[in-house]
Amino acid sequence: MNAESFRQDDIAIVGVIYDGRLDIDAVLSACVDLLRRNGVRVAGLLQRFGERLPGGKRSMYVEDLSSGERIRLDLPRGPEASGCALDPDGLNRAACALRGAIAQRPDVLMVNRFGKQEAEGHGMRAELAEAVSSGLPTVVAINQSLLGEWEKFLGEPGHLIQPEPTEIVNWCRQRIRSGDAIRRT
Repeated sequence: MNAESFRQDDIAIVGVIYDGRLDIDAVLSACVDLLRRNGVRVAGLLQRFGERLPGGKRSMYVEDLSSGERIRLDLPRGPEASGCALDPDGLNRAACALRGAIAQRPDVLMVNRFGKQEAEGHGMRAELAEAVSSGLPTVVAINQSLLGEWEKFLGEPGHLIQPEPTEIVNWCRQRIRSGDAIRRT
């Protein structure tokens, strides 16, 4: 993708910027609830955290918004473990769920993260590229520390918004063809 191939208004993907102080998962979950209450078909993945593990970390999941299935993304490790160990099988299952969500052609696609794996060319990067090329209105959480990698991925600055449910829902409203699918609540 490059700037010559389309105008900024044509981009159907938005990055929701967050930092470590904000519970971005709660913000995106609130958006999904609001959109669904207004008849919008939302699919994709939302990140969830589970039980506390030895060492203080929490288990990490993604929820498939279509099926409700929770897919664990971390490998359980011993109490002395200090870092996160991503489960390749869990990540592959999540990528398959995201591809399935794209194939459903929902009104809005939610993607839990553009994270370190995607920034390095792995993870669900191919599925994000598929979402961009599909034209589906897609909402992606992006840690502000990865903004440069996000821009490289898109090939341009891309559209970024603050993690405010009203702003996210308004962006979705503008991107959904039938603009009256979402009413103010």
